[in-house]
Parts: sequence; structure tokens; C-alpha cells
Amino acid sequence: KAPDSHGLQMGYVQRAWPVIGDRVRQVLKASIRLGLYPTHLRSSNAIPTYKAGKKDRTSPKSYRPVEQHAEVLAKPLERLMANRISFEAETLGFLHQDQFGGQPGRSTQQA
Repeated sequence: KAPDSHGLQMGYVQRAWPVIGDRVRQVLKASIRLGLYPTHLRSSNAIPTYKAGKKDRTSPKSYRPVEQHAEVLAKPLERLMANRISFEAETLGFLHQDQFGGQPGRSTQQA
């Protein structure tokens, strides 16, 4: 929702997707295939945001950092990479059979 370092918002990308979607997919797939995370996507800004209900606005504890990615495509690429790593770990048996937290269809209550 917040604009990136160029003022681009995800809403613009979504509206332009019919035109740019194939190219963006190619770039994201190439990044994963090559094992590269583009340097310019790594930077972000932490914006201090006031926590509701805190009384002392002068205290640093009254704020939490909200990350603003430098580039709008960073978050989708990170999500793709996380999904790919999770899939590979589960498919190749890297996870212990007693691993419940963070697994689709499993919860820590089932442990």
C-alpha cells in the first residue's frame, strides 16, 4: 500500500499486470532459477509508527517499525522464494515429522 522508493504502489502494478505480467514473471523466475536476489530490492526503510494506546509519545517504546520496501516487487519475490523453500523442504523430507508450526494443514495444537 505504501509507495516504494520511486513512488510506485502495488495497485499500479496490479492495474498494469495485463501488459507487464509476463515480463515481471520472467524476471522473478530468472531470479529464483539463478539463485539471485537483486541488490536494489534488498533495501528498505523502517518508518516509526505510533502504537495505539501508548501514552508517552516521547518514548521510543511507544513506536514500532513498519518496513517500507524500496521496491514494490521485493515482497512478491520474497513470498515466491519462501514458498519455494517450504515446498522443497517438505518434498525432500528436510522437515522432521514432528514439525507442526508453520506448515500448511498442520498446527501446533495437533502436536
